[in-house]
Amino acid sequence: MSWQQKLIRLSLASPITLGLGIFVLLLWALMGVARLNLDVNFNDYFAKDDPRFIDAKRMQHSFERNDEFLMLLESKINDEPWSSEHRQTQLMNFVAQLQRQQAIDEVGGYVEFVNQSQRQSPILSYKQHPRLPLVLSADEQAIMLTLHLNQDDQDKFGNTTLWREHHIDSVLSLSQFYWRSQGVEVHLTGAEALNWQYAKVLRHDLSWFAPGLLLVITFMALMFIKSRWWLMAIAANCLMILLLTLGIAGWFNLTLAAISAFIPVIIVTLSLAYSAHLYLGWQRIGTQVDDGTGTNAIAATFEHNRKPLFYATLTTAFGFSLLSVSPSPPIQAFGVLVACAVLIHYLLCHTLLVTVAAKAQISAVTFDRVTRFSKVATMAKRISGYPKAVMTLVVLLSLVAASSAFKLKLNDDPMSYFADDNPLAISQQKVQQYFYGINLLHIQVPTSPYAIYDKAYLSFLYRFGRYLQSQDEVKRVSHIGDWVKSAGLSSSQLKRLAHENTVAELGLGAEISTGFESSLLTIYLKPLTAREMVEFEQKVEQWLDENQGQLQVGKLTSSNLMFAHLCLDNAKSMLLSFAIALSLLSVILGLIKRSFAFAVAGLSLNFLPLLWMFGLWQVTGGFISIGTAVVLGIMLGIIVDDTLHLMLKLPVASDDKTEVPGLTEQFWQQYSGVIPVVSFTTMTLVLGFGIGLISEFGPIIQLSLLSVIVISFAWLFDVIVLPVVYRYLLRRPL
Repeated sequence: MSWQQKLIRLSLASPITLGLGIFVLLLWALMGVARLNLDVNFNDYFAKDDPRFIDAKRMQHSFERNDEFLMLLESKINDEPWSSEHRQTQLMNFVAQLQRQQAIDEVGGYVEFVNQSQRQSPILSYKQHPRLPLVLSADEQAIMLTLHLNQDDQDKFGNTTLWREHHIDSVLSLSQFYWRSQGVEVHLTGAEALNWQYAKVLRHDLSWFAPGLLLVITFMALMFIKSRWWLMAIAANCLMILLLTLGIAGWFNLTLAAISAFIPVIIVTLSLAYSAHLYLGWQRIGTQVDDGTGTNAIAATFEHNRKPLFYATLTTAFGFSLLSVSPSPPIQAFGVLVACAVLIHYLLCHTLLVTVAAKAQISAVTFDRVTRFSKVATMAKRISGYPKAVMTLVVLLSLVAASSAFKLKLNDDPMSYFADDNPLAISQQKVQQYFYGINLLHIQVPTSPYAIYDKAYLSFLYRFGRYLQSQDEVKRVSHIGDWVKSAGLSSSQLKRLAHENTVAELGLGAEISTGFESSLLTIYLKPLTAREMVEFEQKVEQWLDENQGQLQVGKLTSSNLMFAHLCLDNAKSMLLSFAIALSLLSVILGLIKRSFAFAVAGLSLNFLPLLWMFGLWQVTGGFISIGTAVVLGIMLGIIVDDTLHLMLKLPVASDDKTEVPGLTEQFWQQYSGVIPVVSFTTMTLVLGFGIGLISEFGPIIQLSLLSVIVISFAWLFDVIVLPVVYRYLLRRPL
């Protein structure tokens, strides 16, 4: 007797003990849920020990940040520019209202050029202000304001996300109300606005995913699962798995992000699909062994599905666990949590589910509904009559898909994760339209061994700036040399100002660090793909290696650049994990059938659907991003499950060729019994993963769409290709 059978018998014999154990686990899970960190922050995607992330944090502490929370005001009245006295009066009245908001510390940007009290500085003696083009558009139809927030009242809110959402909503509401009658549109951008929209998207997705899952369960109940006790067992299983998984996230302080909203959908979908195998097996073979108690029927279906369920759990958990090699903490947590959920489901199936489902009565109604999928077997048998045509078509399509997939490019941008009508996406378009965009790079240039006013130091900045400005990717370069040139300052004059004033008194906190130890050079880039941005970084670093001389110039840094590296590193990690998983799964298939040929066949049947999917994705304009790379890590473990269910229940070839006709007949008999269930679970997976298409978050939409495509392709391979390949292997066993 296997340990699974012992666990089932123990659960059925001691329901009270099982109930107490479930209750203890439930309390533990709820205590973990209470510890969950529900803050949503874009920076969570980066590992805290990443050198680039550390450099970015140091830079933020060394210089004033004026791009954390920005407000763009766009005038729709073309004959009234923002430089007009009327507009400036309206602006100052508006700023006065903003500053009465509790969370607003200071309002800067264009208002500094209207409010004379903010323009007093020993260095402001020039005609053209270097910052003016950054806050006033060339046509004077748009201005940029910088808003500095404080968190004095954060303790009144449950977390930073709730605090941020409350105050930004309040600022936006006040701004739109004030400017609506003035023909001015309000747009918010910057890191704070990005986090604000992440929270909005997460709330939207969670509010829609729950009804979507309920709809899928209801559909399955109405169409297939007619047993009240089985429905209760499956529902209890799903709820318990979700709570335990969230409890693990809370107790181990795993990082959650907007993409984590899809975890419950995946967990429930996989639970439904795996439970369906057990339920349909119970319906099919239960009438033969039922003794009126339901116990024998449950034991029989678990024994019948013991190997497929075990290997499916193993491969799925392994596939998701490979996400832990990703450099992004939320993706690592994504993989770990789903892998844990799959293992928990396996244990609960042998305990909680069997205890509740054992009370159900056998009925042929539901299985009769499932046998409608028997037409799939008939179709597969007809198509297998043309093996050469099938294999030729598969080879040709695979070659085309491979050619297309190799053209995929890495192109990830956190701003592109939102729909075109999202407020943040619209703001990004407006910043690109009126200003230099939000694709920025920063580089810290220490003054040592020179001083900030030395000609050698300023000469390097001018030379570096000219090099950067000559690059096709660059729209603008700004540094302290712009101020010196605009003011017409000599080296001695700048030296005197530096000795007589602090950086704050000069109003140059965004350009020079406290103590004049370094200056900040900022590069405004055109929209670039992740790979293009990294290639630009490499080009700049090569120039610095050859030209920086005695200066020790820092590394280029920005959130966009960090995300570009994350995209590339994540894609490499997923490709490596995919190759490992594919090799391991082929070995498992080979050991199960004790045949190298079956291992190769299983490898092809599970690799080609992914290849086709990426080929189709490239043809339709898709690219490699966080969401698409994650598909590599999770889909192989899922789609191989149906192949396992088929191969474990199909006959094995013998060296005695006189048995081939009998084996062929046996193959179709067993295939016709398994493929309806495989088709049913495929439909379940497609419906479940398809829920992600209603998301407002780009990576979840991509993950959902590509998962649906690859699951559908995998089903086609199981229906069309597997019978041809399998019959060939039966004739020529290896």
